[in-house]
Parts: sequence; C-alpha cells; structure tokens
Amino acid sequence: MSKKVSIIIILSILVIIVLYSVNRLISSNRLEYYNKLEREMINASKDYFLDYNNFLPKEINDNTRVLLSALFIEEYIDKIKDINDNDCNMTKSYVEVEKISNKEYLYKAHLVCDENNYETKDGE
Repeated sequence: MSKKVSIIIILSILVIIVLYSVNRLISSNRLEYYNKLEREMINASKDYFLDYNNFLPKEINDNTRVLLSALFIEEYIDKIKDINDNDCNMTKSYVEVEKISNKEYLYKAHLVCDENNYETKDGE
C-alpha cells in the first residue's frame, strides 16, 4: 500500500471520529437544554399547585395535569422556547402530577416543541 493511501485512510478515520464526537456533544447539549426547561416547568407547577392545591389529586395513584399554557397565563413561567428560539407548544406541553402517598406527589413534565421536533420521551 502506498504512503498516500495510508495517509488518506488515517485522515478519513480521524475525520469520522471527530464528526462522531461533535455529534454526541451537540446531542448531549440539546438534551441538557430541554431537561432544564422541563425542570423549570416542574418548579412552576409546584408553585401553581401551592396556590391551587384543591386541583391536586386526592387519592393515591390518581393524577392530574396542568398545561404549559395555564402556567404561562397565570404567570408562573415565561414562554418556553426551543433551542432555536421558537415557541414550544403551549397546549400539548404539560406537567402531570401523581399522588404517590398521603403527602407525596410525583411531578413529570411533558414538553413538546414542534418546530425543533422535540418531545419528552416516556420515563424522562
């Protein structure tokens, strides 16, 4: 094998490794960005339910939802923007609250940002 072919193969492998690493970094930053937004939604919904505790589920394993639009209208949260600064979907995004014991609730955010094709996966 000639030196030129060896160099081309080595450079090709290096380019592939760099592209793979950059892609992983971008994906990780994207997920971290949306996880932060989901935490903001959960914190806003906790404040909301402190003021509207009569809307909390009454029985263990029961659940309820508060839409992102309600959190925004009631001024518990600012508009949620996707990573490209487009508005996320206010009526498809919500926080679900489940009563898991007599005094504990589990909060799960479900964020939908249509323009950037982001939607919370189950279990996140």
